[in-house]
Amino acid sequence: MPEEKERIILNVSPDRLTAFITINPLEEGESPITEKEIRDALDKARIVYGIKEDTIQRIISLQYADKFIIAEGIPPKTGEDGRIEYRVNLGKKELTPKENPDGTVDFREIGYVENVSKGDILAVKIPPTEGTPGMNVYGETIPPKKGRDIRLPKGKNTQILEDGVTLVSQIDGVPLMRDGNISVSSLLEVQRDVDFSTGNIDFVGSVLVKGTIRSHFKVKCEGNLEVWEDIEDADIEVGGNLIVRRGIYGEIERTITVNGNLAAKIIRNANIDAKGDIIVEQGIMDSRVKCGGKILVTSSKGMISGGEVFAYTGVYSASLGSSFGTPTVIIVGKDPWGSSELEMLIKEKSEFEKRLKEVENNIKYILGYGREENLPQMRRAQLNKLREIQRLIIEQLNLRNLKIEELRENLYSSIRSAKVQARGLVYPGVKIWIGDENYKVDTELKYVYFMYDGEKIGVYPIVV
Repeated sequence: MPEEKERIILNVSPDRLTAFITINPLEEGESPITEKEIRDALDKARIVYGIKEDTIQRIISLQYADKFIIAEGIPPKTGEDGRIEYRVNLGKKELTPKENPDGTVDFREIGYVENVSKGDILAVKIPPTEGTPGMNVYGETIPPKKGRDIRLPKGKNTQILEDGVTLVSQIDGVPLMRDGNISVSSLLEVQRDVDFSTGNIDFVGSVLVKGTIRSHFKVKCEGNLEVWEDIEDADIEVGGNLIVRRGIYGEIERTITVNGNLAAKIIRNANIDAKGDIIVEQGIMDSRVKCGGKILVTSSKGMISGGEVFAYTGVYSASLGSSFGTPTVIIVGKDPWGSSELEMLIKEKSEFEKRLKEVENNIKYILGYGREENLPQMRRAQLNKLREIQRLIIEQLNLRNLKIEELRENLYSSIRSAKVQARGLVYPGVKIWIGDENYKVDTELKYVYFMYDGEKIGVYPIVV
Protein backbone atom coordinates (compact mmCIF):
# COMPACT_ATOMS: atom_id res chain seq x y z
CA MET A 1 0.00 0.00 0.00
CA PRO A 2 1.40 3.48 -0.90
CA GLU A 3 2.59 5.67 1.90
CA GLU A 4 0.12 8.15 3.38
CA LYS A 5 2.06 11.14 2.11
CA GLU A 6 1.64 9.93 -1.43
CA ARG A 7 -2.10 9.48 -1.10
CA ILE A 8 -2.70 12.94 0.36
CA ILE A 9 -0.75 16.00 -0.82
CA LEU A 10 -1.06 19.30 1.05
CA ASN A 11 0.20 22.66 -0.22
CA VAL A 12 0.09 26.02 1.54
CA SER A 13 0.09 29.40 -0.22
CA PRO A 14 3.13 31.66 0.29
CA ASP A 15 1.11 33.98 2.55
CA ARG A 16 0.09 30.94 4.69
CA LEU A 17 -3.55 31.96 4.44
CA THR A 18 -4.76 29.09 2.24
CA ALA A 19 -4.10 25.33 2.30
CA PHE A 20 -4.87 23.09 -0.70
CA ILE A 21 -5.39 19.32 -0.73
CA THR A 22 -4.90 16.88 -3.58
CA ILE A 23 -5.84 13.18 -3.46
CA ASN A 24 -3.89 11.01 -5.87
CA PRO A 25 -6.07 8.56 -7.83
CA LEU A 26 -6.55 5.36 -5.87
CA GLU A 27 -5.11 2.24 -7.37
CA GLU A 28 -7.09 -0.95 -7.64
CA GLY A 29 -7.42 -2.65 -4.30
CA GLU A 30 -6.48 0.44 -2.28
CA SER A 31 -8.61 1.25 0.73
CA PRO A 32 -10.75 4.42 0.54
CA ILE A 33 -9.50 7.71 1.96
CA THR A 34 -10.90 8.20 5.46
CA GLU A 35 -11.61 11.26 7.53
CA LYS A 36 -8.93 10.16 9.99
CA GLU A 37 -6.34 9.98 7.21
CA ILE A 38 -7.14 13.53 6.15
CA ARG A 39 -7.03 14.85 9.71
CA ASP A 40 -3.78 13.00 10.42
CA ALA A 41 -2.28 14.59 7.29
CA LEU A 42 -3.42 18.03 8.43
CA ASP A 43 -1.96 17.45 11.90
CA LYS A 44 1.30 16.28 10.42
CA ALA A 45 1.47 19.44 8.28
CA ARG A 46 0.60 21.53 11.39
CA ILE A 47 -2.50 22.94 9.67
CA VAL A 48 -4.85 23.68 12.54
CA TYR A 49 -6.84 26.82 11.75
CA GLY A 50 -9.74 27.47 9.40
CA ILE A 51 -10.21 23.83 8.45
CA LYS A 52 -13.22 23.38 6.16
CA GLU A 53 -15.29 20.51 7.51
CA ASP A 54 -17.58 20.47 4.49
CA THR A 55 -14.57 19.99 2.21
CA ILE A 56 -13.43 16.97 4.24
CA GLN A 57 -16.87 15.36 3.89
CA ARG A 58 -16.93 16.15 0.18
CA ILE A 59 -13.53 14.49 -0.35
CA ILE A 60 -14.65 11.37 1.54
CA SER A 61 -17.75 11.24 -0.65
CA LEU A 62 -15.90 11.78 -3.94
CA GLN A 63 -12.68 10.00 -3.02
CA TYR A 64 -11.07 12.71 -5.08
CA ALA A 65 -9.54 16.17 -4.68
CA ASP A 66 -7.53 18.36 -6.99
CA LYS A 67 -6.21 21.39 -5.14
CA PHE A 68 -9.38 21.77 -3.09
CA ILE A 69 -9.18 24.51 -0.44
CA ILE A 70 -9.04 22.58 2.81
CA ALA A 71 -8.24 25.45 5.19
CA GLU A 72 -8.37 29.24 5.11
CA GLY A 73 -6.94 31.76 7.49
CA ILE A 74 -8.11 35.31 8.11
CA PRO A 75 -6.00 38.11 6.66
CA PRO A 76 -5.17 41.02 8.94
CA LYS A 77 -7.22 44.17 8.50
CA THR A 78 -5.18 47.32 8.04
CA GLY A 79 -6.05 50.07 10.45
CA GLU A 80 -7.95 53.13 9.29
CA ASP A 81 -5.82 56.08 8.29
CA GLY A 82 -5.90 59.17 10.42
CA ARG A 83 -8.17 61.88 9.11
CA ILE A 84 -9.03 65.50 9.68
CA GLU A 85 -12.52 66.63 10.65
CA TYR A 86 -12.97 70.25 9.67
CA ARG A 87 -15.18 72.33 11.95
CA VAL A 88 -15.30 75.33 9.60
CA ASN A 89 -16.25 75.73 5.95
CA LEU A 90 -13.02 76.04 3.98
CA GLY A 91 -14.30 75.39 0.46
CA LYS A 92 -16.63 77.20 -1.88
CA LYS A 93 -19.78 77.99 0.07
CA GLU A 94 -23.06 77.25 -1.64
CA LEU A 95 -24.78 80.56 -2.28
CA THR A 96 -28.41 80.44 -1.20
CA PRO A 97 -29.72 84.01 -1.40
CA LYS A 98 -33.09 84.81 0.12
CA GLU A 99 -35.70 85.43 -2.58
CA ASN A 100 -38.27 88.14 -1.88
CA PRO A 101 -41.92 87.91 -3.02
CA ASP A 102 -41.23 90.38 -5.87
CA GLY A 103 -38.52 88.13 -7.33
CA THR A 104 -35.56 90.22 -6.16
CA VAL A 105 -32.72 88.73 -4.12
CA ASP A 106 -31.64 89.98 -0.70
CA PHE A 107 -27.86 89.61 -0.71
CA ARG A 108 -27.66 90.84 2.91
CA GLU A 109 -28.81 87.40 3.94
CA ILE A 110 -26.39 85.46 1.78
CA GLY A 111 -23.78 84.60 4.47
CA TYR A 112 -20.86 85.28 2.14
CA VAL A 113 -18.07 84.75 4.69
CA GLU A 114 -17.57 82.55 7.75
CA ASN A 115 -15.89 84.34 10.65
CA VAL A 116 -14.10 82.66 13.53
CA SER A 117 -13.11 84.00 16.93
CA LYS A 118 -9.92 83.48 18.88
CA GLY A 119 -9.98 79.99 20.42
CA ASP A 120 -12.58 78.58 18.00
CA ILE A 121 -11.90 75.00 16.93
CA LEU A 122 -10.93 74.84 13.26
CA ALA A 123 -10.13 71.13 12.87
CA VAL A 124 -9.74 67.95 14.89
CA LYS A 125 -7.43 65.07 14.01
CA ILE A 126 -8.89 61.56 14.30
CA PRO A 127 -5.83 59.34 14.97
CA PRO A 128 -5.19 56.19 12.93
CA THR A 129 -6.38 52.85 14.31
CA GLU A 130 -4.18 49.82 14.99
CA GLY A 131 -6.10 47.45 12.74
CA THR A 132 -7.26 43.88 13.37
CA PRO A 133 -4.85 40.89 13.59
CA GLY A 134 -5.27 37.97 11.24
CA MET A 135 -4.61 34.22 11.64
CA ASN A 136 -2.88 31.87 9.22
CA VAL A 137 -3.66 28.17 8.70
CA TYR A 138 -0.89 27.25 11.16
CA GLY A 139 -2.74 29.10 13.92
CA GLU A 140 -0.17 31.88 14.00
CA THR A 141 -1.28 35.45 14.59
CA ILE A 142 -0.61 37.88 11.72
CA PRO A 143 -0.02 41.39 13.04
CA PRO A 144 -1.97 44.13 11.23
CA LYS A 145 -0.56 47.21 9.56
CA LYS A 146 -1.38 50.37 11.45
CA GLY A 147 -3.23 53.11 9.55
CA ARG A 148 -1.19 56.05 8.31
CA ASP A 149 -0.98 59.08 10.50
CA ILE A 150 -1.84 62.56 9.28
CA ARG A 151 -0.64 65.93 10.44
CA LEU A 152 -2.91 68.73 11.56
CA PRO A 153 -2.91 71.40 8.81
CA LYS A 154 -1.52 74.19 11.00
CA GLY A 155 -1.12 77.48 9.19
CA LYS A 156 -0.77 81.15 10.04
CA ASN A 157 -2.61 82.42 13.14
CA THR A 158 -3.57 78.92 14.36
CA GLN A 159 -2.44 76.80 17.32
CA ILE A 160 -2.41 73.10 18.17
CA LEU A 161 -3.66 72.45 21.71
CA GLU A 162 -1.83 70.28 24.24
CA ASP A 163 -3.98 67.26 23.36
CA GLY A 164 -2.17 67.22 20.01
CA VAL A 165 -5.36 66.69 18.01
CA THR A 166 -7.19 70.03 18.16
CA LEU A 167 -6.39 73.03 15.97
CA VAL A 168 -7.77 76.43 17.08
CA SER A 169 -7.66 80.00 15.82
CA GLN A 170 -5.31 82.49 17.47
CA ILE A 171 -7.15 85.55 16.15
CA ASP A 172 -10.57 86.79 15.08
CA GLY A 173 -10.83 86.52 11.33
CA VAL A 174 -11.62 84.36 8.33
CA PRO A 175 -10.44 80.73 7.98
CA LEU A 176 -8.76 79.85 4.69
CA MET A 177 -7.06 76.82 3.19
CA ARG A 178 -3.63 77.92 1.96
CA ASP A 179 -1.06 75.47 0.55
CA GLY A 180 -2.79 72.61 2.34
CA ASN A 181 -2.86 74.39 5.71
CA ILE A 182 -5.61 76.21 7.60
CA SER A 183 -4.79 79.87 8.17
CA VAL A 184 -6.88 82.64 9.73
CA SER A 185 -6.82 86.09 8.18
CA SER A 186 -8.49 89.25 9.35
CA LEU A 187 -11.06 91.04 7.21
CA LEU A 188 -9.92 94.15 5.36
CA GLU A 189 -12.61 96.86 5.20
CA VAL A 190 -12.30 99.65 2.64
CA GLN A 191 -14.59 102.44 3.78
CA ARG A 192 -14.65 104.21 0.37
CA ASP A 193 -14.22 103.48 -3.32
CA VAL A 194 -11.15 101.64 -4.55
CA ASP A 195 -9.53 104.46 -6.47
CA PHE A 196 -6.48 106.69 -6.38
CA SER A 197 -6.92 107.22 -2.64
CA THR A 198 -6.34 103.52 -1.98
CA GLY A 199 -4.41 102.23 -4.97
CA ASN A 200 -4.61 98.57 -6.00
CA ILE A 201 -5.42 96.06 -3.28
CA ASP A 202 -3.67 92.70 -2.78
CA PHE A 203 -4.77 91.08 0.47
CA VAL A 204 -4.29 87.64 2.02
CA GLY A 205 -7.75 87.53 3.61
CA SER A 206 -11.25 88.75 2.74
CA VAL A 207 -12.09 92.26 1.56
CA LEU A 208 -15.18 94.41 2.08
CA VAL A 209 -15.43 97.46 -0.19
CA LYS A 210 -18.11 99.89 1.00
CA GLY A 211 -18.17 101.69 -2.32
CA THR A 212 -17.26 101.06 -5.97
CA ILE A 213 -14.16 99.52 -7.49
CA ARG A 214 -13.31 102.15 -10.07
CA SER A 215 -12.13 101.70 -13.65
CA HIS A 216 -8.71 100.12 -14.26
CA PHE A 217 -7.94 99.39 -10.61
CA LYS A 218 -7.09 95.90 -9.38
CA VAL A 219 -8.35 94.00 -6.37
CA LYS A 220 -6.88 90.63 -5.45
CA CYS A 221 -7.74 88.68 -2.31
CA GLU A 222 -7.36 85.10 -1.18
CA GLY A 223 -10.68 85.04 0.65
CA ASN A 224 -14.08 86.56 -0.21
CA LEU A 225 -14.77 89.95 -1.76
CA GLU A 226 -17.95 91.94 -1.13
CA VAL A 227 -18.60 95.20 -2.99
CA TRP A 228 -21.47 97.38 -1.78
CA GLU A 229 -21.80 99.30 -5.03
CA ASP A 230 -20.37 98.53 -8.51
CA ILE A 231 -17.34 97.07 -10.23
CA GLU A 232 -16.32 99.27 -13.17
CA ASP A 233 -13.86 97.97 -15.79
CA ALA A 234 -11.62 96.54 -13.06
CA ASP A 235 -9.37 93.49 -12.84
CA ILE A 236 -10.55 91.26 -10.01
CA GLU A 237 -9.04 88.03 -8.65
CA VAL A 238 -10.90 86.37 -5.78
CA GLY A 239 -9.88 83.16 -4.01
CA GLY A 240 -13.33 82.67 -2.47
CA ASN A 241 -16.78 84.11 -3.28
CA LEU A 242 -17.57 87.46 -4.95
CA ILE A 243 -20.67 89.42 -3.90
CA VAL A 244 -21.58 92.62 -5.78
CA ARG A 245 -24.69 94.35 -4.43
CA ARG A 246 -25.20 96.36 -7.59
CA GLY A 247 -23.64 95.68 -10.98
CA ILE A 248 -20.54 94.51 -12.82
CA TYR A 249 -19.81 96.75 -15.82
CA GLY A 250 -16.67 95.72 -17.57
CA GLU A 251 -14.48 95.73 -20.63
CA ILE A 252 -13.68 92.47 -22.38
CA GLU A 253 -9.99 93.32 -21.93
CA ARG A 254 -10.48 93.32 -18.14
CA THR A 255 -10.93 89.99 -16.34
CA ILE A 256 -12.81 88.94 -13.24
CA THR A 257 -11.63 85.59 -11.86
CA VAL A 258 -13.47 83.95 -8.97
CA ASN A 259 -12.50 80.65 -7.38
CA GLY A 260 -15.88 80.27 -5.65
CA ASN A 261 -19.40 81.56 -6.35
CA LEU A 262 -20.40 84.92 -7.78
CA ALA A 263 -23.54 86.96 -7.05
CA ALA A 264 -24.51 90.32 -8.57
CA LYS A 265 -27.54 92.37 -9.54
CA ILE A 266 -26.52 92.71 -13.19
CA ILE A 267 -23.55 91.83 -15.43
CA ARG A 268 -22.89 93.83 -18.59
CA ASN A 269 -20.01 93.72 -21.08
CA ALA A 270 -17.81 91.74 -18.68
CA ASN A 271 -15.23 88.98 -18.97
CA ILE A 272 -15.77 86.54 -16.08
CA ASP A 273 -14.36 83.17 -14.98
CA ALA A 274 -16.08 81.70 -11.90
CA LYS A 275 -15.35 78.19 -10.66
CA GLY A 276 -18.59 77.92 -8.66
CA ASP A 277 -22.16 79.10 -9.33
CA ILE A 278 -23.18 82.48 -10.73
CA ILE A 279 -26.40 84.02 -9.38
CA VAL A 280 -27.65 87.24 -10.99
CA GLU A 281 -30.88 89.11 -10.34
CA GLN A 282 -31.57 91.08 -13.54
CA GLY A 283 -29.44 89.57 -16.26
CA ILE A 284 -26.21 89.02 -18.18
CA MET A 285 -25.73 91.16 -21.29
CA ASP A 286 -23.01 91.20 -23.97
CA SER A 287 -20.55 89.32 -21.76
CA ARG A 288 -18.16 86.40 -21.98
CA VAL A 289 -18.83 84.24 -18.93
CA LYS A 290 -17.35 80.89 -17.90
CA CYS A 291 -18.86 79.10 -14.91
CA GLY A 292 -17.82 75.84 -13.22
CA GLY A 293 -21.32 75.28 -11.81
CA LYS A 294 -24.69 76.70 -12.83
CA ILE A 295 -25.80 80.16 -13.97
CA LEU A 296 -29.08 81.35 -12.44
CA VAL A 297 -30.88 84.59 -13.35
CA THR A 298 -33.47 84.97 -10.59
CA SER A 299 -35.83 87.78 -11.68
CA SER A 300 -39.04 86.90 -13.50
CA LYS A 301 -37.94 89.49 -16.07
CA GLY A 302 -34.30 88.39 -16.09
CA MET A 303 -32.45 87.78 -19.32
CA ILE A 304 -29.25 86.53 -20.92
CA SER A 305 -28.61 88.37 -24.15
CA GLY A 306 -25.55 88.75 -26.35
CA GLY A 307 -22.07 87.35 -25.90
CA GLU A 308 -21.17 83.83 -24.83
CA VAL A 309 -22.24 82.13 -21.60
CA PHE A 310 -20.48 78.86 -20.72
CA ALA A 311 -21.68 76.89 -17.67
CA TYR A 312 -20.71 73.35 -16.67
CA THR A 313 -24.03 72.09 -15.26
CA GLY A 314 -26.76 74.41 -16.54
CA VAL A 315 -28.18 77.83 -17.38
CA TYR A 316 -31.52 79.06 -15.97
CA SER A 317 -33.14 82.36 -16.94
CA ALA A 318 -36.47 83.95 -17.78
CA SER A 319 -35.49 84.82 -21.35
CA LEU A 320 -32.61 84.05 -23.70
CA GLY A 321 -31.58 86.40 -26.51
CA SER A 322 -33.63 89.46 -27.51
CA SER A 323 -36.39 90.52 -29.88
CA PHE A 324 -33.68 92.14 -32.04
CA GLY A 325 -32.17 88.72 -32.79
CA THR A 326 -29.03 89.46 -30.78
CA PRO A 327 -26.54 86.59 -31.33
CA THR A 328 -26.35 84.75 -28.01
CA VAL A 329 -24.36 81.57 -27.40
CA ILE A 330 -25.16 79.29 -24.45
CA ILE A 331 -22.81 76.36 -23.78
CA VAL A 332 -23.33 73.68 -21.11
CA GLY A 333 -22.37 70.08 -20.42
CA LYS A 334 -18.59 70.25 -20.55
CA ASP A 335 -15.76 71.77 -18.54
CA PRO A 336 -15.41 75.42 -19.60
CA TRP A 337 -11.64 75.30 -19.17
CA GLY A 338 -10.99 71.71 -20.21
CA SER A 339 -11.34 72.39 -23.95
CA SER A 340 -8.47 74.87 -24.15
CA GLU A 341 -6.25 72.66 -21.99
CA LEU A 342 -7.08 69.64 -24.16
CA GLU A 343 -6.28 71.57 -27.33
CA MET A 344 -2.94 72.65 -25.85
CA LEU A 345 -2.06 69.05 -24.91
CA ILE A 346 -2.99 67.74 -28.36
CA LYS A 347 -0.81 70.42 -29.93
CA GLU A 348 2.09 69.53 -27.61
CA LYS A 349 1.61 65.83 -28.44
CA SER A 350 1.82 66.59 -32.15
CA GLU A 351 5.03 68.58 -31.64
CA PHE A 352 6.60 65.75 -29.62
CA GLU A 353 5.61 63.20 -32.31
CA LYS A 354 7.28 65.38 -34.94
CA ARG A 355 10.44 65.65 -32.83
CA LEU A 356 10.41 61.89 -32.20
CA LYS A 357 10.26 61.18 -35.92
CA GLU A 358 13.23 63.49 -36.52
CA VAL A 359 15.25 61.77 -33.80
CA GLU A 360 14.38 58.30 -35.13
CA ASN A 361 15.43 59.37 -38.65
CA ASN A 362 18.75 60.61 -37.26
CA ILE A 363 19.27 57.28 -35.47
CA LYS A 364 18.61 55.40 -38.73
CA TYR A 365 21.01 57.72 -40.54
CA ILE A 366 23.86 56.99 -38.11
CA LEU A 367 23.17 53.25 -38.19
CA GLY A 368 23.42 53.47 -41.97
CA TYR A 369 27.18 53.79 -41.58
CA GLY A 370 27.39 50.15 -40.46
CA ARG A 371 26.98 47.89 -37.43
CA GLU A 372 26.85 49.79 -34.16
CA GLU A 373 29.89 48.08 -32.67
CA ASN A 374 31.95 49.11 -35.72
CA LEU A 375 30.99 52.79 -35.59
CA PRO A 376 33.64 55.39 -34.69
CA GLN A 377 33.57 56.60 -31.12
CA MET A 378 32.13 59.99 -32.15
CA ARG A 379 29.24 58.32 -33.99
CA ARG A 380 28.53 56.00 -31.03
CA ALA A 381 28.41 59.03 -28.71
CA GLN A 382 25.95 60.75 -31.07
CA LEU A 383 23.85 57.58 -31.19
CA ASN A 384 23.72 57.28 -27.39
CA LYS A 385 22.70 60.93 -27.05
CA LEU A 386 19.94 60.51 -29.64
CA ARG A 387 18.61 57.40 -27.89
CA GLU A 388 18.46 59.29 -24.58
CA ILE A 389 16.55 62.10 -26.31
CA GLN A 390 14.28 59.46 -27.86
CA ARG A 391 13.59 57.97 -24.41
CA LEU A 392 12.74 61.38 -22.92
CA ILE A 393 10.41 62.27 -25.80
CA ILE A 394 8.56 58.94 -25.51
CA GLU A 395 8.20 59.54 -21.77
CA GLN A 396 6.66 62.98 -22.42
CA LEU A 397 4.35 61.52 -25.08
CA ASN A 398 3.08 58.89 -22.66
CA LEU A 399 2.39 61.54 -20.01
CA ARG A 400 0.42 63.64 -22.46
CA ASN A 401 -1.57 60.65 -23.74
CA LEU A 402 -2.63 59.85 -20.17
CA LYS A 403 -3.60 63.46 -19.48
CA ILE A 404 -5.53 63.73 -22.77
CA GLU A 405 -7.49 60.57 -21.94
CA GLU A 406 -8.27 61.89 -18.44
CA LEU A 407 -9.36 65.30 -19.74
CA ARG A 408 -11.60 63.78 -22.40
CA GLU A 409 -13.32 61.67 -19.77
CA ASN A 410 -13.85 64.62 -17.39
CA LEU A 411 -14.70 67.13 -20.09
CA TYR A 412 -18.11 65.61 -20.85
CA SER A 413 -18.99 64.07 -17.46
CA SER A 414 -22.10 66.25 -17.00
CA ILE A 415 -23.44 66.24 -20.56
CA ARG A 416 -26.47 64.01 -19.84
CA SER A 417 -27.64 66.07 -16.84
CA ALA A 418 -26.82 69.56 -18.14
CA LYS A 419 -29.83 71.78 -18.89
CA VAL A 420 -30.62 75.16 -20.45
CA GLN A 421 -33.97 76.45 -19.20
CA ALA A 422 -36.02 79.53 -20.06
CA ARG A 423 -39.20 80.36 -18.12
CA GLY A 424 -39.92 83.14 -20.60
CA LEU A 425 -39.00 83.56 -24.26
CA VAL A 426 -36.14 82.13 -26.29
CA TYR A 427 -35.56 84.37 -29.31
CA PRO A 428 -34.14 83.57 -32.74
CA GLY A 429 -30.42 84.25 -32.77
CA VAL A 430 -29.79 82.05 -29.75
CA LYS A 431 -27.50 79.06 -30.25
CA ILE A 432 -27.46 76.29 -27.65
CA TRP A 433 -24.47 73.97 -27.26
CA ILE A 434 -24.60 70.87 -25.03
CA GLY A 435 -21.26 69.12 -25.25
CA ASP A 436 -20.40 69.07 -28.96
CA GLU A 437 -24.03 69.15 -30.14
CA ASN A 438 -25.73 72.43 -31.02
CA TYR A 439 -29.24 73.74 -31.58
CA LYS A 440 -29.93 76.99 -33.43
CA VAL A 441 -33.15 78.73 -32.44
CA ASP A 442 -34.95 79.86 -35.62
CA THR A 443 -38.41 80.52 -34.21
CA GLU A 444 -39.53 82.06 -30.95
CA LEU A 445 -39.95 79.52 -28.13
CA LYS A 446 -41.62 79.89 -24.75
CA TYR A 447 -41.43 77.99 -21.43
CA VAL A 448 -38.94 75.37 -22.63
CA TYR A 449 -35.75 73.66 -21.59
CA PHE A 450 -33.02 72.02 -23.66
CA MET A 451 -31.27 68.73 -22.81
CA TYR A 452 -29.09 66.19 -24.63
CA ASP A 453 -30.89 62.85 -25.12
CA GLY A 454 -27.85 60.82 -26.15
CA GLU A 455 -28.15 61.62 -29.86
CA LYS A 456 -29.25 65.23 -30.19
CA ILE A 457 -30.43 68.25 -28.24
CA GLY A 458 -34.12 67.97 -27.41
CA VAL A 459 -36.52 70.83 -26.68
CA TYR A 460 -39.07 70.10 -23.93
CA PRO A 461 -41.92 72.11 -22.42
CA ILE A 462 -41.68 73.30 -18.82
CA VAL A 463 -44.51 71.84 -16.78
CA VAL A 464 -45.84 74.61 -14.56
